[in-house]
Amino acid sequence: MATSWWLPWLVGGLLLAHASSTVLAKPQDDAQGGDADAEAPADVESDVESPVSNPEIADAPALDADNFFFGDWGGLRSELATKGITFDIQWTQHAQGVVDGGADTGFGYGATLDYLFEFDLDAMGVLPGAFIKVLAESRYGESVNGDVGSIFPANTDMSFPLKDELDEDIPITITELSFTQFFSPKFGVVLGKFQTLDGDPNEFASGRGRSQFLNSSFVFNPVTAMTVPYSTLGVGVVVLPTPNVTIISMVYNTTDSSTTTGFSDIGDGWTWSTEAQFQYRLGGLPGGQNVAFIYAADQEFLNFKRSSVSPVRVHLDDETWAAYWSGWQYLYTPDEVPDRIDVTDGRADLRGIGVFARFGFADEDTNPIAWSLSAGLGGRGMLPGRDEDTFGLGFAYADIDRSAITSAFGFDDQAYGVEVYYNIAISPGVSLTLDAQVVNPVLDDFDTATILGARLNVRF
Repeated sequence: MATSWWLPWLVGGLLLAHASSTVLAKPQDDAQGGDADAEAPADVESDVESPVSNPEIADAPALDADNFFFGDWGGLRSELATKGITFDIQWTQHAQGVVDGGADTGFGYGATLDYLFEFDLDAMGVLPGAFIKVLAESRYGESVNGDVGSIFPANTDMSFPLKDELDEDIPITITELSFTQFFSPKFGVVLGKFQTLDGDPNEFASGRGRSQFLNSSFVFNPVTAMTVPYSTLGVGVVVLPTPNVTIISMVYNTTDSSTTTGFSDIGDGWTWSTEAQFQYRLGGLPGGQNVAFIYAADQEFLNFKRSSVSPVRVHLDDETWAAYWSGWQYLYTPDEVPDRIDVTDGRADLRGIGVFARFGFADEDTNPIAWSLSAGLGGRGMLPGRDEDTFGLGFAYADIDRSAITSAFGFDDQAYGVEVYYNIAISPGVSLTLDAQVVNPVLDDFDTATILGARLNVRF
């Protein structure tokens, strides 16, 4: 499959795009039943949400057997949960094809496996208010990301973890090994290795490319591409001033360590990110917003405005920044609204329909994406008898800075795309997604790409 030189760089950048948090989060009770995967001490607010990655939240396994292909594993899952141990294993297969336009037409099949284990040290009788989270990942096969020619990878799930070569197989790697300690109901610290793809959680546009949108522009904000790695070492704090407000502030290595320990990257640049997450009711319907600022320093960032190809002139800056906002709002639901929505589980908690949006801007000197915007709608259970089916429709746009560098390589001054998906709940723990995308490639020489595909997700 054809691979453009800039695609690996772009995927690497986009992976940065979603990091503004990763702490531990305690899944709170949602409309579908309780969450035995509690990630906060008994006396701590049950609405704790993670900073750098919200992964366990995003993947927090509920005890409801309907969420898993093997159900309760003969009672084993429930028994372990009472002892403070939860697990969630997901196998996601992708079959996509660029049927028209792009850098090249072609078909790709690939899959990922995610192994999530969480340990509540309080419930285990080891240490009050403490939690350990472990996330390991595997990948094999090929995606169409190299054939689309877009600034937005058409398959987020197959883009991570990062490797030197696009679609390189990964037998297994640990992308998160974190420790969280709450010292009070409103304050905790977290340290270790984190994956950041679940930062900026959104009720209708998250899911890591496994359960909602496939295109990365609807999973995280691309303006953060130059500042946030996918998997990295870090330390931070989480503050819960009220049950519906979470503030997370982290400092971590700027260099990605998806397949390494990350210790050798200490001192090669650092990133500071702070995100505030809010939830509220509007007309009795739940909604939420996130606001974040990211600053990176002590690393070499290409200054696009002061560099050129002919004559060759390279100017490097040692700092850069980005900021973003995101929001979501239910427009209709026939269900009883819970006190708080779990925006990190990769699906709409309630039946009904809602809207979402993301906006971000960055340092134009060091970021080829000056600003980006995405918006759309999503929902669940709108067809009679199909309460667990989900759907989404979104539009994404990015403004590309026309510097000497981007112009020399034939970059367009804009990139945009549309995606629509319908996720069919086949059986407990098994869902099939039908997906279609129309994407404008970032290079002037490529025609608009049409991508069709299917995704099969199984939770064990």
